[in-house]
Amino acid sequence: MKRFLAVILLLLCVTGCTAQPKSYTADFFAMDTFMSITAYGANEQAAQDTAVQCEQRVNALEPALSRTREDSDIYRLNHADGAVCTVSADTYAAIQAAVEYAEFTGGAFDPTMAPLTDLWGINTDNAHVPEQAEIDAALARVGYQNVELLGDNQVRLLNGAQLDLGGIGKGFATDAVAALLDGSSSVLATLGGNIGAYGENPVRDSGNWVVGIADPDNNADYLATVEVRGLSVVTSGDYERYFEQDGKRYHHIFDPATGYPADSGLRSVTVIDEASTRADALTTALFVMGLEDGMAFCAANDIAAVFVTADKQVHVTDKVGAVCNFTFLGEEKGYTHAQ
Repeated sequence: MKRFLAVILLLLCVTGCTAQPKSYTADFFAMDTFMSITAYGANEQAAQDTAVQCEQRVNALEPALSRTREDSDIYRLNHADGAVCTVSADTYAAIQAAVEYAEFTGGAFDPTMAPLTDLWGINTDNAHVPEQAEIDAALARVGYQNVELLGDNQVRLLNGAQLDLGGIGKGFATDAVAALLDGSSSVLATLGGNIGAYGENPVRDSGNWVVGIADPDNNADYLATVEVRGLSVVTSGDYERYFEQDGKRYHHIFDPATGYPADSGLRSVTVIDEASTRADALTTALFVMGLEDGMAFCAANDIAAVFVTADKQVHVTDKVGAVCNFTFLGEEKGYTHAQ
């Protein structure tokens, strides 16, 4: 489902007399978006080796997670007509995580939204508002309860369900990158709207990485920053993929209860978490829940999240201050930091 860059990375370099470590950036296209991995090392070759290794790991996940590639596990599973499929260990782990987060969020995040995604056609030449009967028919095939995990990497889909792991795919890839690294590696992984900041940032005195949270009205600008280390920062917003019809915007974050784009009063949600897969799923779920229910869910489950509402209010959960340094920069852009 998601996502183009919803956060803007701010690499704030400092100059001085000490020798700076060497860096290497691998830029590539995967999972329908542009990605970038910057690694630092004692020399350029060491940095390049790390960045390329991370890039290769992400590319290797494409056939495990894509639902459009005919050689992918998900494509085979979606076209198996309810038969049991044996998938790769990566695919099974991703599906298992998706189902767990669907259960955790009470279905606000659901990995079986493919029928609705296809029906609405957002981000395609066929984007349109479907008839209610079409939406009802698609909803009849949606529900994470239709995913059977049978062990030994075997999966079955019931009742015409189809998987779309776009809601956690980039988070899963970010976690896969993190798993490759040792504690001494300094790597910044920008995988669409998922940022993974690992190790010490060698170009800042604090050692932290600074990540910007985009202004939904102008996603080339930002309304806040967070300083993090060893964490992932993930944002979902209604400005990433959408179309307009009869003066109304229809975005790509669907409410599984209605079959329509979530009308929750939010413009974006950012989650800061050690697990990028979890953060990815939560941004979608919290966006669907809306501000009041989302904030309550975060309080009950100790989640670090930033909510941006349609009336330009920025709300920050208590957990944010415990895991990162948050700086509000949106006042000049008409935003209010709700205390």
